[in-house]
Order: sequence, then C-alpha cells, then structure tokens
Amino acid sequence: MKRSKVICVSLLAALGAGLSFPASAQFKVNASFRNSTEPGWTFSGNDNVGNNDSGILTGGYGLIADGNNTNDAVGNGWLRLSTDLASQVGSARYTGGSFPSTQGVIVEFDYVIWSGTGADGISFYLYDANDTMAGAIPGAGLGYCNGAGGYLGIGLDEFGNFSGQLPGVFGGCSALSGSPGSAADRVVVRGPLSANNVYVGGAAAPGGIDVPFTAVRPAADRARVLLIPNGSGGYRVTVGLGQNGGAITNVLNNLNFPYTAPANLRMGFGGSTGGLNNIHEVRGVVTSTPANIVVTKTAASATNYLRGLPMTYTVTVTNADINPVDPGNQAPTIDGANAADIVDTLPAQIANATWTCTATAGSTCPAASGSGNLSFAGGYTMAPGGVLTFTITGTVATTSTCGATVSNTASADFSATDGFADIDPSNNSASATFTVQCPSLTVSKASVDGVGTFGFTGTNGIQSHSITTSTAGTAVAGATQTLTAAGVATTITEAVPPAPFELRSVVCTGLGTGGTATVDLATRSVTLDAQATSTAGPISCTFTNETRKTDLSVVKTASPTSAISGSIVDFSLTVTNNGPLDAPNVLLSDTPGAGLDCLSPSSTAACTASGGASCPSPTVAVSTLLGGGITIPTLPVGGQVVVTLRCTVTATGLP
Repeated sequence: MKRSKVICVSLLAALGAGLSFPASAQFKVNASFRNSTEPGWTFSGNDNVGNNDSGILTGGYGLIADGNNTNDAVGNGWLRLSTDLASQVGSARYTGGSFPSTQGVIVEFDYVIWSGTGADGISFYLYDANDTMAGAIPGAGLGYCNGAGGYLGIGLDEFGNFSGQLPGVFGGCSALSGSPGSAADRVVVRGPLSANNVYVGGAAAPGGIDVPFTAVRPAADRARVLLIPNGSGGYRVTVGLGQNGGAITNVLNNLNFPYTAPANLRMGFGGSTGGLNNIHEVRGVVTSTPANIVVTKTAASATNYLRGLPMTYTVTVTNADINPVDPGNQAPTIDGANAADIVDTLPAQIANATWTCTATAGSTCPAASGSGNLSFAGGYTMAPGGVLTFTITGTVATTSTCGATVSNTASADFSATDGFADIDPSNNSASATFTVQCPSLTVSKASVDGVGTFGFTGTNGIQSHSITTSTAGTAVAGATQTLTAAGVATTITEAVPPAPFELRSVVCTGLGTGGTATVDLATRSVTLDAQATSTAGPISCTFTNETRKTDLSVVKTASPTSAISGSIVDFSLTVTNNGPLDAPNVLLSDTPGAGLDCLSPSSTAACTASGGASCPSPTVAVSTLLGGGITIPTLPVGGQVVVTLRCTVTATGLP
C-alpha cells in the first residue's frame, strides 16, 4: 500500500496531466530519484498489499516488504518501477516540461534489475506531450506498449518478450513484423501506438541485463540513449550500456526510426513483470539536448617561432551536425545561456596576447576583441553549423627557453547546468604545439699582417668576449652568441685593437630577409637592423683588422755642418706624414754619432708641430729621445713635427 505522500504526488501529477507546458528549446532534466520526492515527475504503479508497491521512490519509504529488507534512506533511494511480484507495472513520466521533436535528446541513467525470477524489463520512452500514456500494459509491454500517445519505446528486455512474444504471453506488443522472436537480454526499439508499436530494431546486451535470484541489490549498470533527428520527422537511435560502472559501449548505432513525431514530446520510464518477476529500478537520470561542439587550434603555418617575434594562434569553435548519416544539418541552435564554456589559457611563453573573434552568419561572438586568455562561460550564440573564429596574436616571450616545446590547448565544454550535452566529447578540445627558436650570431676575427687578441661587446644579449687570431689573414670564429630577441636592432662593437692594428672592414651574412648591416669604422661597430635579426640564423659577422701603414719621412739636418771640438751643433729632426693614413702615436728616437754629447749644453729639446700634428710637449727630454723615443700623439696626413736638440762636439784631432 502506497504511503500518502506518494499518493499526493500522483494526484498532483494527475491534476496537472491536462495542463499545457511550453516546449523547452533546451531540454535539461536532472533527476536523482534518491529522495522521497522528485519535482516535475508523475509516478504511478500497483498499490499492493502491505507496502511492497510499484511506481515508488524508495528513499525514506521505510522498510519494504519485498523479502530483501529494502530500507533506503533519503539520499540513497531509487525509483522502483516494479517490485518483485507478478503482473506489475509502474511508470515515471516527466510532466514538468516537454521538448520540440525537431531537436534530439540524450538521456543517461543508472539501472538495476534484480531479486526475482527474471522478467520482464525496463522501458524508456517518448510520448506525445498532449497525451498521458494511459493504457500502457504490464508484462511483455514493459509499461510502454498500448500507452496513449506513445511514440518511441526502448526496452531493456531481460526475458525477451519485448522483442517478440511466446504464445499466450501476457501484455505483449501487438505488431511483431520484423521481430526476431522472443530473445532474452536485448535492447529493443518499438514504434508508436499509431503503428501498433511495431518492432523497429534491436541488439544483444553483452553481459546480460538483470541479476535475478539475489537478495542484495547489485552494482548499477548505466545506459545512454541518444535520439537524433533524421531530417524526415523521425530519429536515429543509438543506445549504449556500461556494466558495473564501466565505460559505456554502444550496442545499437544510428538505427533509423522513420515515424513522424508529434510536435512536442515528453519522456518517461516504465517497468513491468508478468508471470515471472524482478525488481526494476532507475536513478541518476540526466537528460539534455544533444549537440556536437568541435574545436580546432592551429599555430599559423609554422612549427617554430623565434623568441621575441609575433606569433598567431587560430581557434575555431563549430556547432557541428549531430547526425552523421542523413542529409542536412541537425545541429541545434545554441543560445547564450546554454552555450559551452570556451577556455584557452595561454602559456607563459606567449606575451602581450590580444585576440579578435568573428562569427559566421546567424552566430555571435562573446566579444569582438580582447586581451589575454580566452575564458567565456557562454554568452554567445551559434546557429546550426555556425563557426566562431578566434585569432590570438602575441609575442614569443624573451624569457622563453631556447628549444622549448610549447603546447597550448583550447576547449569548449558544456557545464552540468547547460541545456546541452555533447555527443562526442573527444573533439571538444584541440592543441597546437610549436618550438621556441632563438636567433644566433657568431663574430669572427681576421687580422692581416699579424696576430693578436681582440675584444668585442654588443647589445641584445651579445656577451663580452675575446677572439685571438693565430694565423695572419685567417679568420677565427668566436663563441656563438644567442640573441635575447629576434626582430631587435643589434650592435656589435670591437674594443680598441692592439697597436698597430685598426679595423678595416665588417662583413655580415645570414641576415633576415630585407635586413641590413650598417658599419661604422670610426666606432669599430656594426648595427644590424630589426629585419636583419628576424631569423634563426646563424648570422655571421667577420671583423677584419690590418696594421696601420702610411709613408713617414724623417729628415735630420745639422747646423753648422762642420765644427771644432767644444763647439755646439744644432740638429733638427723633421718628421712628415706623406699619407695616405693618419699616424697617431708615432715613436721618434735618435742615436747621436760618436764625438757628440747631446745632453750638453741642454738636457731638453724643443718640439714644434704644424699641419694638425701635435707634440707631446713644447720641450722633450733629450734622454728620452735618445733612449726609448718620444711619442708624437697626432700626425695626420701632411702634418709635420720638428724636434731640435743641441749637442757639444767632443771629438778631437783631424778627420
């Protein structure tokens, strides 16, 4: 005997059965059936002696006299469609809403069939939203056949009479055309009442459907029913089963259900027994509108990107066809409140990212543009076949590790509260991968007419380093330099070379397309423009030094040209630069002949300069001139320096 609270639910449902509910564009129903009530559902079933009833919620129902000591607490109950007595029928119909038959439906639920002697089964069905399923019969009909307004019934048929009936079977479906006959443990699809609930198709259920002859409720199996519009008013039917919490595997794929549906449909469950029996229970029902969101992501056309240069990702989100078999596009129209959540969290290697979004006709973007990551909890619309294209542009961060592989994933997933569920989650995300490249540069050094050690510095990551030449005229490569960023003007500077070398040329090769290298010999540097460093390289710049060569002349005169012992002779040393190069830091020395004392009468010599030349000072120490020599700081082409010193003749006798 049903408890009064369940009777109230049934009465309220009966009163509401004739009410009109608008069809929902998205059909989202979550029914746990774990508690003592479930809003929006109408329950009915056999009211048996005691409380071993059919069509009840067991959560909080109390100890049930089913011989199994069933006493489910609130939060741990089941929808019991039939108990383990003969000739039972129970139903649960969702009367809280309906959906237009032009869209599909995807339903998942847990079920257990147990305790009894192995009959008959559970049905999931769709029926005309303007009808009530009154007249649905127990036994072989599984609470579906003969129900008023019944449109499509899917049976979990443990005994086999929903497929076809044995002679004299109670409650069988009337139309058997095409049926394989009675066959146990099958998933079976039956047609509408208007077509005598004709057999449409079926498939075996691997591992069976029920666990009879047990007093302990077994682990639940899970079923998934996918109904996709076929473009002709009917549906394609796919049914999958997963045993004991395992993965769901399709047992029936894209079965054509050719019967034209009523404008709006409701859903329900039935369960029944005949001469044999089982307990038939369901819970964890999740119903959604099917969709197929497909995500692609590409990193432009390159697999390698230079550090410091721009790079582009393209992400597309497509509302794809949910029917892979029939002509036309059966994708639903997706509204902003129920759109999938789009997420693309960019990696640290992408800096200063911005994005734009475009949508095909009939669809809208969440925003036209923005910066940073993509993160949208809906807020956009998609027409059937609609495509959103996000173009993400950023710069490969200069902190990126050279050679690093960067992978980034974009996804679009419906949340648990969205009205849609994706029929193929495997294509809801996509990744793009690229490798960070770092531009490299090598400085080479050639020294003509000698060898030496030469220092270099630079910008954009070029480290201070030295190169020592070992063979005159043969270039030596320095250590490879890694530039901080491509596309940045970069300068390489040679330190002041050791005497007597000077920089004569700089030649750079391997520059980026359209790049130039500007040489400044005066500052011993070369500057590569941004285009020049827009390459992985290697860029090679060869600095060539030569020893300084120019025509210097030294003329020495004496006055007087003859002298006696003890007399004074004035000597003039005239140094002239005849070109073609300026001659800085020229060393001038003098060695007096025998019989002369040039430290007397004066220890200093006079120095004068002309033509842009310069003296180290107006007077120079004679001892320095006669020793290591004096340094003439500046002696340009055409310049002249005259050093005059006085020497005492110490020689005696005749020549």
